[in-house]
Amino acid sequence: MTIQRGKDLLAQSDPSANELRKAILSLQQEKKYVENCIELEFREQSSGQIVVDEISDIITQLEKKLECLTN
Repeated sequence: MTIQRGKDLLAQSDPSANELRKAILSLQQEKKYVENCIELEFREQSSGQIVVDEISDIITQLEKKLECLTN
């Protein structure tokens, strides 16, 4: 659900800076969780890495959107 929320915010034309910050923090936590699951072998490496890469991409895009709002 966190990933979908990030995608939804990217699709919005005018999300608030606060919403973007919350989504970024949530996604960072989700990314760390998935990385830990991979490390502990609770999640398969390649499929887990795909999720980590997707989350990283969304975080980068949200950070750029936030930067545009705050500048």
